[in-house]
Amino acid sequence: MKLKESIDIVAQLGNEQFSEKNIQVDANNVVGINPELGLMVLAVSSSQSNSTAASKSVEIMLDDMELNLRSTRKDSRQNTSVVSRCISESLDNINEYLCFQAERGASTETDRGVNLSVIQIQPNTISCGNIGNLNCVLFSNSEIVMLTNESMMEQKLGIKTSLESKIIEQDFAVGDILILSTPELMTQLGKDFIRITLSRFNENLEMAIRQINTRALHHGFKHKPTLILCRKIRSNEASRSWFNKLLN
Repeated sequence: MKLKESIDIVAQLGNEQFSEKNIQVDANNVVGINPELGLMVLAVSSSQSNSTAASKSVEIMLDDMELNLRSTRKDSRQNTSVVSRCISESLDNINEYLCFQAERGASTETDRGVNLSVIQIQPNTISCGNIGNLNCVLFSNSEIVMLTNESMMEQKLGIKTSLESKIIEQDFAVGDILILSTPELMTQLGKDFIRITLSRFNENLEMAIRQINTRALHHGFKHKPTLILCRKIRSNEASRSWFNKLLN
């Protein structure tokens, strides 16, 4: 069984929803997913009218992770550590690219600041990297667990040449749900609403998103929330074997 077959993933940006490998852009929000790799990325540019920095950031992350995971040889460390290192390296690459663009005069500091969250799913664990104020959330055992690293919330990619990223590693079990979203999803709709909605519609992500959209519009959102939901639907050791082969 491939990793894709053990997860159910749905991304929403604007009025569009998608579940296959893709990058979608709407204003300054950019969403990218690669279900085959178990990868989900959300980026938001500081400039409300310019998505270039965020779009390039998501593109680099998707390309880097696919390249690095396929070319990294498994060593004595756990696979999760290898994945976390790959995420950190990609964040450094993105930051270096954005700073280089600024030095060339291709962007201003306001334009190039990017908030980015990324989750790489493995058979039984996840690695989460977050730079900025985006939500990175795990719903597990009917509870909401915030995976966002508080020390990273005031930072943005592309502002300073030095970047010290911290990757959070967490167990990921059957029935657990991951959420990447912009910050207003939690601040305006509330953790309790998200928790109750995911408990009620745990096996139907599309219905959960529909409920979230309805409440968002009632709370004054001008657009449907930007988010990615991913649920672990089954566990199989074949997924682990497939992922190990990817790292070999």
